[in-house]
Amino acid sequence: MPPQKSFMENAYYVPLSVIYYALAALLALMIYGVIGSIYIMGLDFYNAIYFTVITIATVGYGDITPLTVTQKMFSVTLALGGVGLIAYVFSLTVSVVAMTLQETISGARIRRLMRSMNNHFILCGFGRVGSSVFNELKKRNQKAIIIEKDREIVEKELWDDPEVLAIPESATDEETLMSAGIKRARGVIIATGDDVDNLFITLTCRELNPDIWIVTRASKKENIRRLYRAGADRVVSPEISGGEDIYFAAMEPTMVRITVKHDVDDIGREAEIIVKYGCTLEDIEYHLPEFREPLIRKIGVSSREEVERFLRSLEEDRNRKASLTRIYESVSGIHSHWISGPDRESLNRALDELKREGILLGVNLDEDEIKEVARKYGRIVEIIIRPEMSVVENHGVEDIRREAEIIINHGCTIEDIEYYLPGFSEPLRRNVGVGSMEDVDRFIQTLRSDSRKLESLDRLYTLSGGGIHSHRISGPDTKSLERVEKELRDAGFLLGVNLNLQEIKSLIQKSGRVAEMLIKHGVEETDDKEIIIRHGGRILDAKHYLPGVRQVVTRNLNIRNREDLERCQEELKKPDARRSLTALYSISRNIHSHTVAADSVRAIKKIEAELRKRNILLGVNLTEEEIWEIVENEMMEKFCIE
Repeated sequence: MPPQKSFMENAYYVPLSVIYYALAALLALMIYGVIGSIYIMGLDFYNAIYFTVITIATVGYGDITPLTVTQKMFSVTLALGGVGLIAYVFSLTVSVVAMTLQETISGARIRRLMRSMNNHFILCGFGRVGSSVFNELKKRNQKAIIIEKDREIVEKELWDDPEVLAIPESATDEETLMSAGIKRARGVIIATGDDVDNLFITLTCRELNPDIWIVTRASKKENIRRLYRAGADRVVSPEISGGEDIYFAAMEPTMVRITVKHDVDDIGREAEIIVKYGCTLEDIEYHLPEFREPLIRKIGVSSREEVERFLRSLEEDRNRKASLTRIYESVSGIHSHWISGPDRESLNRALDELKREGILLGVNLDEDEIKEVARKYGRIVEIIIRPEMSVVENHGVEDIRREAEIIINHGCTIEDIEYYLPGFSEPLRRNVGVGSMEDVDRFIQTLRSDSRKLESLDRLYTLSGGGIHSHRISGPDTKSLERVEKELRDAGFLLGVNLNLQEIKSLIQKSGRVAEMLIKHGVEETDDKEIIIRHGGRILDAKHYLPGVRQVVTRNLNIRNREDLERCQEELKKPDARRSLTALYSISRNIHSHTVAADSVRAIKKIEAELRKRNILLGVNLTEEEIWEIVENEMMEKFCIE
């Protein structure tokens, strides 16, 4: 807070050289005027003083008039010098008055803010340690008033921010501490670099407010005991700790360690309760079996935005969520947090709600008590943490055995498989858990004995970007995973490692080997199918769009070669099939789409070009809304169904 100074005190802050120069100039001008008046104007000493004053003041009563050229030039120089000097002194006076006014106005505003402060911290000293502590306070939305005796630091670093309240005075002064609201403060943090000052500030604070929580810095270890005797609740030495430790020491009266039980899906609910009452999640501790000390991770979450950002990161990164889920399973969902709050009342409200929600198991439990809680509410499990990676591959059904052989021969396990189907925002995921070639051979034998199952799997591979899919692979060590990665790459299967969903979808889109082609032709015409097969394409299905009700009828075709095409044409010769298909074509106005897959982008482009040349193709990879607009705007032919 800017100190309140009198006019003379403000004048002191104007450089002394400026004042000296003004006085010297005035004296020099007076001497010049008196001497000139005596020798040039021919006046006596007293009249010379009189003439000099009225000329400098530009009054000029006219009772003494210069007559000669020399007298006139002398009077002009004296008058000009007087005008310049008066203007100079006037501007200097205005500057001091303006400074005084500004100090008064800003000081009044800051005094009002300080009087309204309650349950805040008083930070004494804004050096290297003090600024670090202030950053920790600010990060957690804690209110603070800074006392720093170096006025230059306050003016250049602190007063530029209107949200920062700072007093450029010594914290050893009782009045300064009273101005900072020591009677209403929740704690004092003393972070000056002088242990003697810290000692006096501690004594003064304890005298002014016997119940206040005091944390002080000790520059020398030998002074720690003296500061405790002076009344400090906590003494922290920067030699062994930093600003964060001082912050936690200051927050100790309003910090608790809670032990809770929930799974990954309830993280948001627990954090929301804590943040709602202005509290901060400082860390998380996992009490892993066979580990003497808990696994601790610092968090520092104090806002809803931070909670939502963390939850979004879990949804976007499935590997991260899976890893976190396994940790939670290992500890039966039982873990601990240190949480800090603005006051005891807010902490108690948060604890009460956590208890009502059935999340809270205990408060400030020691390690033995937590183990007892784990035996009562959870289960002690053996932790098996295996390195793993996610691989994105491209191959057909016929390469399943070769791929599995590469992975399993290095002692690794195929945990799952994910397919990326068009129109689905999330992949189709299936747990596999295959770690032996016997399981693989048994699966392949099942496919060979069941043609329909083989055909369905082959179609699924084709729909998933023409064979693009991913596996989560776990191994005994990272070296084994590195060898698997290299061999999969050498075999031409591997497209990438640990890619996120967006990167995989982008990869599929760039591959361009699966396309949705909107086509129009009559039921008798099969040119489109012949063109697709001739260029090495494969027709997976046919979709018919029923206007009015906006329904889609899908027929699985899976036409891979000319034999499949001829078989399809033979089936259409059957009366019932022909009648049904004719009605379907009529209702959908002869418009339908095919999902077409090919071995290369070039083949897809050739198919597209020839269909367009025959005037059969209406569009490729259109959105659903674009397709319905085309269908509903098409001229409807009259038809009759018996």
